[in-house]
Amino acid sequence: MTIVVVVEKLAELIREAVKEYDTEQKAGRMPITVYAGFPHVPDTSEEKASFIYCKVASFKDEINGSFGTAEVDIGFSICDRDKKDGWRQLYNLMEHVRQCLLKNPYIGGGTNHLELPLKGEIYDEQPYPQWQGMIHATYTIDQPEQELDFSGMQEVRTDE
Repeated sequence: MTIVVVVEKLAELIREAVKEYDTEQKAGRMPITVYAGFPHVPDTSEEKASFIYCKVASFKDEINGSFGTAEVDIGFSICDRDKKDGWRQLYNLMEHVRQCLLKNPYIGGGTNHLELPLKGEIYDEQPYPQWQGMIHATYTIDQPEQELDFSGMQEVRTDE
């Protein structure tokens, strides 16, 4: 599984998990958009949609492992104009996604899995009316088999 497939499968899982969630916007109730990769760049400064994005922040491979790992950031930006309790929607949504990840540790057909610990953070500085947080997850990724080509090597004789 490539790192692109990791974020696509993860976004698919989260999209299904949050399909019943929405937020109150000036234009009415709006669903939460889930992006594979970086979130889209808003067309106007007035746009304050709620969204979640899944992106690979880094990856690494081990020399003797059959799997590498991808460090995935799951970012949350939830619009809620309630200055007193707006943060609750962010916490609720992050908890819902956290539980979804723990209940579904395998993605991409079951060969790649979530490695614990799962980490989350909520930022001290919030760009009201957006409430933002992040979940950091690690998923295994397949490593290709090494291709060995000995055709250009000379034979070494040891019987002399």
